[in-house]
Amino acid sequence: MYRLLIVTRDQRVEEMFDSMQGWEAVGFKTPRLRKTVEEAVECMHKHHIDAIAIDAEPDYAELEKWLDNNAPDMPIFEIAESEEGQWDVIREVELLLNQLHTDDSNDDYNESYYFKLARDRWMKRLITGMAPSKDYILKHQRMYRCTDDPEMACVYARISVPEGDAFITGRWHYGSERLGTALQNFFGEEHDHLLIHLAVVSPEEICVAVCPKQDDTEHNVVLPRIKAYIEETIEQIHNYLGLSMVLSEISMRDGLIDFAAE
Repeated sequence: MYRLLIVTRDQRVEEMFDSMQGWEAVGFKTPRLRKTVEEAVECMHKHHIDAIAIDAEPDYAELEKWLDNNAPDMPIFEIAESEEGQWDVIREVELLLNQLHTDDSNDDYNESYYFKLARDRWMKRLITGMAPSKDYILKHQRMYRCTDDPEMACVYARISVPEGDAFITGRWHYGSERLGTALQNFFGEEHDHLLIHLAVVSPEEICVAVCPKQDDTEHNVVLPRIKAYIEETIEQIHNYLGLSMVLSEISMRDGLIDFAAE
């Protein structure tokens, strides 16, 4: 059974959660509700909590800082406007928690590792235009504890792979997912204090997004510098893997919210 913590002073929100029945049927214990940062931290010290919802109140900013330092892999989910909407959110939380607790290896369970895999999958969906709306992106960036600033300018690049299918079937033999991992290793997850996300759209196309971090005003995205880095990395990939790639498009975007399908 998963355990949730709700932090709010809003009587309406408390009443909504109190009225929601059938938690155990969907794999959850009845959520715990707390009003202050101190009460929430005490609760997390005393009880195992799998995910937390924090109401939009300035006083709770300290709680988010505490989570960043002490529980960076705990999902933060949305408090919805209605019971029906909240159940929709809970179902998404359940899907994420199921991913985090699927240990299909013989190694020791590592929640941080599984959370990173889930976050990477989310970012691939986002940068390939599979997120329906800006609001959806903002909520999921928070739930997956992404450190990008989704509303700051970022760079988007499309890379064509002319021999992609022939390379995967003829020389690579490991499939497009493993190719994506190998290419991400070449690009790295961070460059010049900026975060790098990569997705294999098809054997013939790869997309890359380079984004600033939250609260980082010193390291802005500079298009010519990022373009040079991508071209340099493409050359390295060709030298090591023998895979020819061409930078077919590169542009500035208003932020990750600009990738919404709407």
